[in-house]
Amino acid sequence: MKILKYKTIIFVAFLSLFVSCEKDFTNGNKANEDQVLSSKEGLIALTLGLSQNFATSTLAPIIEIPALSTRELGNLSTYLTPSELVLGGTGLPDDNAGLTRLWSRLSRDKKVAEDIMNNVDGVTMEPGTASGMKAYAKFFKAMLLGYQLQSFEKAPINSQEDGQAVFSDRDALLTECISLLESAKSDITTTPISSEFDTVIDGIDLPNTISAFLARYNLIAGNFQDAITAANAVDLTSKSVWKYEGSNENPIWKFAVNGDVDTKPQDNFGLTGSYLPEAGDGRIDYYLAPSTDAETDYGLHGVEDLFGFFSTASSSIPVYLPGEMLLIKAEAYAMQDDLPNAVTQLNLVRGKTDDIFGVNAALGAWTGDTTNKSDILDEIYKNRCIELFMTGMRLEDSRRIHSSFVPENAGSYTSERNRNYYPYPYEEKANNTNCPADPSI
Repeated sequence: MKILKYKTIIFVAFLSLFVSCEKDFTNGNKANEDQVLSSKEGLIALTLGLSQNFATSTLAPIIEIPALSTRELGNLSTYLTPSELVLGGTGLPDDNAGLTRLWSRLSRDKKVAEDIMNNVDGVTMEPGTASGMKAYAKFFKAMLLGYQLQSFEKAPINSQEDGQAVFSDRDALLTECISLLESAKSDITTTPISSEFDTVIDGIDLPNTISAFLARYNLIAGNFQDAITAANAVDLTSKSVWKYEGSNENPIWKFAVNGDVDTKPQDNFGLTGSYLPEAGDGRIDYYLAPSTDAETDYGLHGVEDLFGFFSTASSSIPVYLPGEMLLIKAEAYAMQDDLPNAVTQLNLVRGKTDDIFGVNAALGAWTGDTTNKSDILDEIYKNRCIELFMTGMRLEDSRRIHSSFVPENAGSYTSERNRNYYPYPYEEKANNTNCPADPSI
């Protein structure tokens, strides 16, 4: 498999596809686009480019934007974009540059995933390459929709060339995510991935990754038994990672570690009160190190230096963490009032010493009230905040597990979240007449 050959045409593939997404009256790149989508080489290059672009560009706002709203990150600067997100509340403007980046990059990548999905069957290639490519594109679209619904109340399921895509609510979005993943799972179960395509998605264990995201979205959708079943299907000794090398640098390292950064992790993962991490929790030293920086400009919170998956330009970032599967099962059991099994799974996370990525709390069993569902869910939330630190999950977790919490208006710097959902970006409102009204907060 000559991956270097395909990498040489990634730029052309992405230039033609991305320009074709712009809202203008003519598309001078249509010929290039047709060439990319009508050959195996073009589709493989596009798949490689989608992975690379997501890992180096789109993943950054997925992690950074909600982290500023949930106190994972402290703001060290007076720049407008992070300052507005840290303030949050009803005053968060729809032209915030961070929100625009998050929405536009997710939408852009989703369109590319759709183009791959829609053109695989028309191109001659080895069956296992076709099934793998189709499944990977379906996984990608599901993941992108999932990250979009974690930050926005509604979103379009499908892209539309004229920019007038119809918006769907969370239930419909989650149904589509799960359907795409089930279809992807069927594709590679019926026709296993070829060695050719396995090389293309180097670093990704696609069968386990699909099961992991099925577990995630079934949990969010309230399909608790399905979430447990999917989580049980994940091999916790398997890794799926976004890889970085050369000029393709770890994007979190770039904005939160390298040089004179604007944002750093808040002390104690941004947790306060009863959610403070326990002394001796091995995940503290895994993710954080004492910083010489002073308190942040907003809220006077101390900050730490960021380690873990973000310590160097070439550090790989997991696509999902094994501990998430245990915590999914813990929450799903708790929501079904099976509290003994919920506590069992919770203690597996707390006591973990053999995590394949090294994310090990190495704590004893939880000493809280094992008969109190609310207390168990609070401990699950706390462990999700620590175990899944800087994964872009905390806003969704806070909204789901603490659904009765009402964010205060701008200026509350200790609340666990300062928005429920973000306003839709100004550009989307200006260009798409189907864009709904912003959520109140």
